Amino acid sequence: PCRVGSEKIVMLLEGILHGRGSAADLELIEELSATMALTSICGLGQAAPNPILSVMKYFKDDITRYITQ
Repeated sequence: PCRVGSEKIVMLLEGILHGRGSAADLELIEELSATMALTSICGLGQAAPNPILSVMKYFKDDITRYITQ
């Protein structure tokens, strides 16, 4: 889950960065991050989504504003 999930999250974040993002992408990023943390066997896979979840928690308004502008 961590290898595939990480790749998918990067693709979604790049889409947001290049103006192709949507609110549904943010929900998918959160869902993928939670799934990775719960289903990865190794500690790296469990910890990989932590920075993304932290940004989503503390700067979600900024990310949402970036998507809508």
